[in-house]
Amino acid sequence: MTSLFKNILRASAIVPVMAICAPAFAADQWQVKADDSDIEFAGTQLGADFEGEFNKFTAEITFSPDDLAGSKVSVLIDIASVDTENADRDSQIISADWFDVAQWPTAKFETKSFREIAPGQYEATADLTIRDVTKEVVLPFTLEIEGNEAEAEGTVTIKRTDFGVGQGQWSDTSQVGDDVTIRIDIDATRS
Repeated sequence: MTSLFKNILRASAIVPVMAICAPAFAADQWQVKADDSDIEFAGTQLGADFEGEFNKFTAEITFSPDDLAGSKVSVLIDIASVDTENADRDSQIISADWFDVAQWPTAKFETKSFREIAPGQYEATADLTIRDVTKEVVLPFTLEIEGNEAEAEGTVTIKRTDFGVGQGQWSDTSQVGDDVTIRIDIDATRS
């Protein structure tokens, strides 16, 4: 009787601890709708603005506004899928002087934390890795969730030279500007 009573007490003590440790909400898994999603960028060349996009990327998204601590996003961008509507510029971008896709074919964006700054507005603190150089970035974004559909839009500006993009003569920012603005527009479905 005594050992049975002790086991019941132990079990009753474990249940509340498990309830406290378990999150009230679990973050949801999301599948990116590739045809409706974009990763775009903008920069300057010889003082003129230009834009481009990466046509191929994969993303693993676990996110819930009610469980930001349990949310995580990891994106791999295929650098060779770059498209600036200028074949010469595209071939230069993937060359050894720039992204060097032969050695580093992908860029990676991996979140470390999320913070809500207003209803429907968030900041993601993440590690961005380009050319094997990792820097922390903060991406502000808006998020709309309707049923099982979600759309996130955000913009962040980085300095290309921080990542070694533009070697040799191209490290001089007088011809190609240092600031590059990255814009995301991601549509996803809850899985």
